[in-house]
Amino acid sequence: MAGRTNRKVEKKRDIEGLDKVWVSDGAGGFVLGKIVELSEEGPIVQPFDESEKCIVAGYDSVHPAEDDDRKEVDDNCSLMYLNEATLLNNVRLRYSKDKIYTYVANILIAINPYFEIKNLYSPDTIKSYLGRSLGTQPPHVFAIADKAFRDMKVLKQSQSIIVSGESGAGKTESTKYILKYLCDNYGQSTKSAGSLEQKILQANPILESFGNAKTTRNNNSSRFGKFIEIHFDGKCSVVGGYISHYLLERARVVSQSKAERNYHIFYQLIAGADKALAEKLHLASPDKFRYLAKGCTQFFVQKGKETSVPSDRVSADHKRGGPLKDTRMDDYSDFHTVDQDLGNIGLTQEDRLSVYTTIAAVLHLGNITFEDNPEDNTGGCMIAPASANSLAITAELMGLEQEDLTGALLSRVMQG
Repeated sequence: MAGRTNRKVEKKRDIEGLDKVWVSDGAGGFVLGKIVELSEEGPIVQPFDESEKCIVAGYDSVHPAEDDDRKEVDDNCSLMYLNEATLLNNVRLRYSKDKIYTYVANILIAINPYFEIKNLYSPDTIKSYLGRSLGTQPPHVFAIADKAFRDMKVLKQSQSIIVSGESGAGKTESTKYILKYLCDNYGQSTKSAGSLEQKILQANPILESFGNAKTTRNNNSSRFGKFIEIHFDGKCSVVGGYISHYLLERARVVSQSKAERNYHIFYQLIAGADKALAEKLHLASPDKFRYLAKGCTQFFVQKGKETSVPSDRVSADHKRGGPLKDTRMDDYSDFHTVDQDLGNIGLTQEDRLSVYTTIAAVLHLGNITFEDNPEDNTGGCMIAPASANSLAITAELMGLEQEDLTGALLSRVMQG
């Protein structure tokens, strides 16, 4: 009780005599105003927007404001008063000027702008951060990458960069730019399609296709965690890499909400496969596959490329509502990019066909349905006669006899 009273006294002393303060609006934000009275329960604050009523708040909900609340700084630690309200205000001011990066000491805050900012990641920008100490250039993800490299070089110790945030915050993009910066500046050569650095960079689109999906909050949401290692030799040149992945959202393969999609690769394969491959894999529109039909069945298509996807592979919802739009995504083009990247990292054409065959087999497997077997007294089931064609296609794609696949689907396996 005494500790709580002391904190209240300290807070009261901190805000006493201030011309302006930030007060919580009760909805996660803050309102700028002035204290008109200090009561036992807490200060009474009159917002500068006089159309708003006075706010009675606890002392923990009121924070000192900067003398010039319209001035923004590169590093939040440069603020006279560093608290939740002034930090949010500084980030908001910078964001309104397309400055999406802000430091808190050596921590970088990044806010997704949801559009392309000109020259933010250009080759000239990359060069401008090379070998520069943190703080000598405007805040940037390149500065964090360069500091990690220089610390590794000087301290002779491995360094880690943790990229965290909620869905849609920009974790995937930030990671890609960190990799690009390190490979462009400290790799041997990124001009050759088969170079080591290119293989590291080309692994990302592949991971996104198989592990990312459209959600209600993010068109390219990572549904798994990953730990990426870049290995350097004694001369501090890139000599290898390793990607660990974990916690894949496996349930998404069989079920999605109405506004969400399955993993990108399913739609990319349907949209981008040529006629011969589509016939070989028995591909159809997304709404013809049970694992896709319950979610969003529209494709991502760039403006001007609306006819790139064959009409017989377009769903009714896509025809009725049009394609999904995202400046970075196009299912047809992305399939060809992934196919090329798979080849560049070492997969032969036969290997890639095996991958696509497996993906198609998953889709057809989902179309197999079951019903009660009237001849089984133990309560067993049988494959529904209506699924005979799906069973035959799945068995063909998996290289199995129909009888063997049927037995595997209907048999119960006890695990000890």
